[in-house]
Amino acid sequence: MKNSGLIDMDTLEEVAPTLRTLAHPLRLRILDVLRSGECSVGEIAEALDKPQALTSHHLAIMRNSGIVAARREGPNVFYSVKKKASLSLLECIRKVKGEA
Repeated sequence: MKNSGLIDMDTLEEVAPTLRTLAHPLRLRILDVLRSGECSVGEIAEALDKPQALTSHHLAIMRNSGIVAARREGPNVFYSVKKKASLSLLECIRKVKGEA
């Protein structure tokens, strides 16, 4: 079997940490919430129906992986999607479930 057309291993090793980070239901939901634009931690927590501390924990993991960006405005922290390509993962999920 020829390997032409396969994604090279260097690329796969580069994206694997991002995929591991996103392989959590709450983080995927956060990404889905942020798909429509920047939100505060409180808005995200409300959309998830989860405590703000738990939401902040998952956002910190995503921020450390470079998936989301944070911006402070007074006492509030606002998050947005930094790695826009990660939004493609949501579309793949919708296709698998027949929603797209």
